[in-house]
Amino acid sequence: MSLLLANFPPLTGRYSVGCHDIEWQNEQPSCPKAAPEEYCKSILMRLYYPASIKKGDHKANWITHADYAKALCDIAKLPAFLSNWLSGLASIKKTRFYKDAQVLEQDFPVIIFSHGLGGNRLIYSSICSDLASHGFIVAAIEHRDGSASLAKGVDDEWIRYDNVPPEVWGFRHHQLRHRVSETELCLTALDQIAAKGKESGPNFKGKLNMKCVVMAGHSFGGATTMLMLNEKNCRFQCGLLFDPWAQPLMMMTDVDIHIQRPVIAILSEQFSFWPDNYESVQELIDNSVYSNKSVCVSLNGTEHQHQSDVLLVLRYWTIFDFRSPFKIDPARAIDLNTEAAVTFINNILSNPITGKFTLSSNNPKTRKRTRNAPNFDPIMNHKKSKLAL
Repeated sequence: MSLLLANFPPLTGRYSVGCHDIEWQNEQPSCPKAAPEEYCKSILMRLYYPASIKKGDHKANWITHADYAKALCDIAKLPAFLSNWLSGLASIKKTRFYKDAQVLEQDFPVIIFSHGLGGNRLIYSSICSDLASHGFIVAAIEHRDGSASLAKGVDDEWIRYDNVPPEVWGFRHHQLRHRVSETELCLTALDQIAAKGKESGPNFKGKLNMKCVVMAGHSFGGATTMLMLNEKNCRFQCGLLFDPWAQPLMMMTDVDIHIQRPVIAILSEQFSFWPDNYESVQELIDNSVYSNKSVCVSLNGTEHQHQSDVLLVLRYWTIFDFRSPFKIDPARAIDLNTEAAVTFINNILSNPITGKFTLSSNNPKTRKRTRNAPNFDPIMNHKKSKLAL
């Protein structure tokens, strides 16, 4: 099967990683900040965390249900026979992290991750687990606003992808408000889990450092991240913007976007060639409160899906697709995204509002893989920005 769906690469951090799925019920009878249609009854998330692996622990499957893979195939408009075949393979594909492994006895900074249009809590497992291997607990939300390729609903019903054209701004703004409500519930859930633990599964009591929380997201999740960081008293220390889709925010007429925390925007080379979005990202970051502590870079040779699992798992299928000019090794792309994100977070958490930071390849595993990479400069600073590496 490894010849059909490629294996996940080794994690680059020093920690082994576990994962645990949580369905957290909203204990409040009402949600005064949200309109009734945006009220969240519960939140579904997957936690990736540094773990102690013991005999009998098993590596987690990549996809928890074949219908998740079928939904992705439907978005890609694959024929039914191919969709059924790939979905079966995906549902038994093993990852590099372990299901319900024991959490290490230490408190770790927390990252909340918001997926993009057509994503879900599972298909960013490479970057989320790689971040966790560097000493973070990552909570990947499965949004129930219709933006997921497929989402498990409150009563176990499937919530399908909405198929609304991306530029229907009123609908996207409704989804963003719903996503904000879900993220706020995620914070509440993590607070309670950190303080009291859970009745079943791994014991997270005292393991989540809720004073060091980072917001992250890919594409539409990047827009979600910027909106979460728009609150003056937001709890997040900084933000990670993976190929952020900024235009929905620029189209908002009832909200002024002034990002209140330092951010790093990690753009694929493909997204850098989208002038309207690129200029919107630059404008939002340059006008942010901590623009002097924020960074915008692009990764040469990468495309939009290099920040998810899709091209990583399908790299043996896409190697002969000569239409795409973005030919970086998908494993190398995940390494670069992780290294940039971890370097940025650690510098912000250790030096909250002062000084500059630099990106450097100080991870021996990353350096080793770099020697086998194509001959190109992996990180390009955006010269048009007034931000500095």
